[in-house]
Amino acid sequence: MAQHKAGFRWSNQSTLIVVGAGATLSLNDFLTFPVMAGDNGGGAFLLMYGFFLLLLGLPLMLSEMMLGRMTRQNIVPGLSALSQQFGAAASWKWAGWLALFSGFLILSSYAVISGWSLAYFVKTGAGVYNGVTLDGVSALFQKFQGDTEAMMLWQTLFVIMLVSISAQKLSKGLQRLLVAMVPLMVVLLVVGVIYALNSDGMQQSIEFILYPDWSRVDSSTPILALQRAFFTLALGLGVMMIFGAYAGEKVNLGYASLLIIVIDFLFSILTGLAINALVFSAGVEPVVDDALAFRVLPVIFGSHPYGEIFGALFFLLLLLAALTTALAILEALVSYLRARFRCSRLRAAVYTGLGLWLIGLGTIFSYSLWQDAGITITLVFADQAYRVINEAHFNDVILFLSSHVMQPLGALLLAIFVGWKIPRSNSHAALVLPNRKLFEVWNFLIRYITPILLLIVLLSTLGLLVF
Repeated sequence: MAQHKAGFRWSNQSTLIVVGAGATLSLNDFLTFPVMAGDNGGGAFLLMYGFFLLLLGLPLMLSEMMLGRMTRQNIVPGLSALSQQFGAAASWKWAGWLALFSGFLILSSYAVISGWSLAYFVKTGAGVYNGVTLDGVSALFQKFQGDTEAMMLWQTLFVIMLVSISAQKLSKGLQRLLVAMVPLMVVLLVVGVIYALNSDGMQQSIEFILYPDWSRVDSSTPILALQRAFFTLALGLGVMMIFGAYAGEKVNLGYASLLIIVIDFLFSILTGLAINALVFSAGVEPVVDDALAFRVLPVIFGSHPYGEIFGALFFLLLLLAALTTALAILEALVSYLRARFRCSRLRAAVYTGLGLWLIGLGTIFSYSLWQDAGITITLVFADQAYRVINEAHFNDVILFLSSHVMQPLGALLLAIFVGWKIPRSNSHAALVLPNRKLFEVWNFLIRYITPILLLIVLLSTLGLLVF
């Protein structure tokens, strides 16, 4: 455990909270959550979502941060060192490999979608969508997706931004920028909510998001809330473990984890209110669509005075959300490469960025050159063939393997390791919770409840558990 320990420390507890919140405020807060919440009961869904954030998200985030502070290392060498220390099998480090590889695959696709935010920030500010109809904006977006060169340009620019920031010293790069960007995101969100208040759809949005509508709740709703609570917090990717490795001994990990979750929850609600208000004001029925913000919102901004300014600010908010999450995932990868190969941050960031860019080309081609091509993966057990992927695009395969398989499986293994392989006395000493009762609650959850919930997430995302 003495090798390759992180020497950097966050400047204070508030910094850990801000950078941790930045890691959780992702594009999905804008692209899927607003409609998902409303379609599944509004306030009823929010109650379930908040419940699972506390029941699953909090103990798991606290566990990852605890592991980081115990080892002062990245997830792979950290798990290897703890396995050796506590007499566990050396193979537990494979949970770390799952985390890092899933983060790499997710980020390769995420960088392409983030490039869309960068492109729309520039185009909306330039007034490209002023006066364009809904069908016109949708056609322009479809044309943009099919333009390989344009997609590559914006993906490349986003990856260059990531690498440029990650290559800096942590105190001057990741820490400084996240501490600046997260408050800026809050300011921009408040501006967006105020802008949406002047639209005709805010009352409808409030009813859609906040009012409990139990008629929209069915047996699948709790599973959706559980999945959302897991995936929104960047868990199972090694992010919170490396963030915990940078936390000082006096940092209250329980308080920091709880506040990060509260910030993410409130941010999601305000985002949902603003986006749905704008969608309703355009006379459009909200539907769960990863590209909703790109297909609909430019019409609204383009039809209002000074719309290009507010539109550019909105897509700047999306770009910042993409950057904060991407930088957090990238830090887990860069920190591992630095420790494993004893190289500089610059070299580790460049090599990782190049790999992300190359794999991301497959995502770009999925929308253009490979649009008509499909990938099929079949597993054979006891002479029985199971088709797990059927004629899917390259991007769909990447997201299936990373988000549906490796990320929840890695998190499940991590929870079992923390709950059953680390002695209670060591966990208690590392967590430093205010009293013994809180520790016992956490210990019960991470040993029994968290693994069950993660297993449900894994099976449901694989389509093996249907309610």
